[in-house]
Amino acid sequence: MNPLNFTLAQIEAFACVCETGTLTHAARRLKKDRSTVSELIEYLEIDLGYALFDRSTRPLRLTEAGELLWRQSRLFLHEAQAFAQVARHITGQLSARLTLCYDLFTPREFLLRVQRELALRQIRLEPILCERAEAEAWIEEGQADAGLFQALNRTINDRLQWRAVGSISLAVYACTGFFSPGAVSQFHLASRTQLIPFRTLPNWLTQRLQIADDVLRTNDVQMLREMLCAGNGWAFLPEHMHAETWPGVVRVDTEMGDSALSQTLVALWKPGQTGQPALSQLLATFAQMWSAPD
Repeated sequence: MNPLNFTLAQIEAFACVCETGTLTHAARRLKKDRSTVSELIEYLEIDLGYALFDRSTRPLRLTEAGELLWRQSRLFLHEAQAFAQVARHITGQLSARLTLCYDLFTPREFLLRVQRELALRQIRLEPILCERAEAEAWIEEGQADAGLFQALNRTINDRLQWRAVGSISLAVYACTGFFSPGAVSQFHLASRTQLIPFRTLPNWLTQRLQIADDVLRTNDVQMLREMLCAGNGWAFLPEHMHAETWPGVVRVDTEMGDSALSQTLVALWKPGQTGQPALSQLLATFAQMWSAPD
């Protein structure tokens, strides 16, 4: 069975002639020449192999086959219109969804404010918890739109762009009695087990966070909480996590003080993507929401 090579324009012309009764009226409604409408009908009849109209009558009268096809053509055009509506909104739906990667140090309250603000602009945000190396690969591959991580304080690569968003403050936390009273020295921090809230430890993260030789890693915040509460070690954590509210956990005073425990968070994205309206709004919302009250 040979496939039929009819077009949507032929079906529209056929249905319009059926409704108006003449080629002239159909041409006016479709805003086409009468000859164009006539040719569309003729080519459709040639493809089908049978006549759709009795041309000996005025107005044109449908043949028996034409009557049956008219009913089907109306259903077909209805489906085509529904398809057109869906097709027109596809691009908007795609551009209105953003995937944002972040890690355990990213403030959750901030992310929620960003998500709520974007929702008001009809942009849906997918927050994905992962580590920076994964995020960079996903952004380069197009699997994620942006990331929010600690700054490396060096050039990343020519495949990613970055922008400073804000700073977070870190502090030392441990369970009550884990250290002796008073300001704890770096030597004593190094002599006790340190909990690292990351799965991998690239050099830049090791230099920034690791003090102790003996470390235990976990990238699950609930496991981190339980381990800290149980006295399995101490940890450098962002103040916004409010670890001092966890059962038996206190903020530890150190001889290092607080001046060196501030880290900058940066937004990451693929070059050339800021022309995408949704991504531009995400970056603008970062700046707007960072200074907004909790």
